[in-house]
Amino acid sequence: MSRRNKSRCLLLVCAWCIATSAWALKSDGSQPIHVQADHVDFQNDTSKNSGTGIYSGHVVITQGSIRITADRAVLLTQDNQVQSADITGAPATFQQRADNGLLSHGMASEIIYSADKNLIVLRGNALVQQGERQMTGDKIKYNTRTQHVVAIGGESSGGRVNITLPPKAATAAPQTKKHKHKQKPPVIPPPSAGASQNGIA
Repeated sequence: MSRRNKSRCLLLVCAWCIATSAWALKSDGSQPIHVQADHVDFQNDTSKNSGTGIYSGHVVITQGSIRITADRAVLLTQDNQVQSADITGAPATFQQRADNGLLSHGMASEIIYSADKNLIVLRGNALVQQGERQMTGDKIKYNTRTQHVVAIGGESSGGRVNITLPPKAATAAPQTKKHKHKQKPPVIPPPSAGASQNGIA
């Protein structure tokens, strides 16, 4: 990639980061994590106080406004806290609500969620979108706390990262008030001096 293209890509990513500065609820990181699935296989290592859970079938993971859906998820826990999740689907999806009430969406063949790092990594036909803003690539890293986004192109995206930013809303020109001119009443000429009151000369 040339220096000019690198600079242009950097500017686009910076614009994307600025545009998504209100993506995440600040309280999400302090919320508990809930997992639902059709089948669960959990192994616990008491010596290390850690465990591995394999969830399959209509998997749903939530933490505050964060919601992840998948066909299969492998969760690693430490001290009864979820440390990471490797999630796959066709596709796997996530969404998160921002402080301004808007929802951001993402999808990919694989989503890796690190709760302790506040990091979501999307791999394979990755897409992140909020409203008209959209980013696609082979791999997208998204920090749920700082809203920092890093995207990498690959074979699934034609080797490039694609970013769509909406145009700036046009401001309507102020309308000038039209002054209405009052029409003067018609002037009725006085009767001639020689005319009688009955109108007979």
